[in-house]
Amino acid sequence: MSERSSIKDHVAIVTGGAAGIGEAVVLRFASEGAKVVIVDKDNEKGAAVAEKISAGGAEVIFVQADVTSSADVRSAFAQTMDRWGQLDILVNCAGGFFETHSIEEQDEDDWDAILAWNLKSVFLCAKEAAVVMKKRSYGRIVSISSLTGRTGIIETALHYGSAKAGILGFTRRLAVELAPNGITVNAVAPGVVLSPRVAEMHKDRLPEIYKTVPMARAGEAEEIADGIWYFSTPGSSYITGVTLDINGGRWMA
Repeated sequence: MSERSSIKDHVAIVTGGAAGIGEAVVLRFASEGAKVVIVDKDNEKGAAVAEKISAGGAEVIFVQADVTSSADVRSAFAQTMDRWGQLDILVNCAGGFFETHSIEEQDEDDWDAILAWNLKSVFLCAKEAAVVMKKRSYGRIVSISSLTGRTGIIETALHYGSAKAGILGFTRRLAVELAPNGITVNAVAPGVVLSPRVAEMHKDRLPEIYKTVPMARAGEAEEIADGIWYFSTPGSSYITGVTLDINGGRWMA
């Protein structure tokens, strides 16, 4: 493997790394020889993923944290620096949504919680990452947006779509700010990816949804992780402010 495609010995923080796309990213990075910090609120799942990876010989630590809390985020980054003294990659995978409701039915507390989980967390983590990455004039920041942030598809809730659209603007703006420091900032916008929770939520509508996808299927978490991996490599050095759509052809820019 060439140096431009290698992340061996790079230090990566992956939020939401205990399940779903985040777990797929953690596994991919560990297989590439990266040193991985799993940051997740779920202590049981996070510890289990870290144990599984460590058993294979990879270097990994788990930090339990609520990424909507600035104090928790600062602590996670401090533990990373204490352990390895550097940070090369930040992947913002933490996020999710509640059931879809019309605007009249949406609760203000739910709105605040979803925007904090999906958008505020990206701001808090990117802020900490920028501080340490600037010191070495190198860094890769990748965030998970969504097809709903691109198109406003009805399958997901208004607060979730709004937060994911916010990530697109945040990515472009931060990319311009950090470009002189050797730090790239990009996003990946998946289409339908079937976690057990999503499968249950949309079980009656999946055939209808698949009809809107040229590939006629859902994506796999590993397929999303592949795109994130590329943005995290040294070889992506001239790509910044970009959102990669991975949606089976359902939406094309």
